[in-house]
Amino acid sequence: MRFKKYFKIKYKKNKVFQHDSVHFGSIGLKSLGNCNLTSEQLQATVKSIKRIIKKKNFLIIKALPFWMLSRKPRDVRMGRGKGNPTLKVYPLRAGKIILEIKGVSDNIVLRALKSSALRLPVPTLVVKKYDKRTDSIKSCW
Repeated sequence: MRFKKYFKIKYKKNKVFQHDSVHFGSIGLKSLGNCNLTSEQLQATVKSIKRIIKKKNFLIIKALPFWMLSRKPRDVRMGRGKGNPTLKVYPLRAGKIILEIKGVSDNIVLRALKSSALRLPVPTLVVKKYDKRTDSIKSCW
């Protein structure tokens, strides 16, 4: 056996993991469902955010694809082993923070995250960082 081919992940339920919070940035994008997030989908979200926020070094990506999915080519009959690895995927669980943004005003960030959420295959929520002075754990718009 030369290369390990992974099994497909089977998600049990859409239980939202409540305790995942924003650490490095000030505002983040939280997923509300389970899915396999491909590298193309992640690239499209980052591109849409960078189009609105014209800055450098403001984006922290916490969901980087590392899992390889295999596919067989079209018109191939059953059997003869597993297909070749084709897609890089991040197994996204419900309640996980996908992106974090730092050093940008809230109005622009909110518009950018709403436009990027349209490119993702799961419903998302905009989450603000915990602030000890206000005692509000997570405020969402």
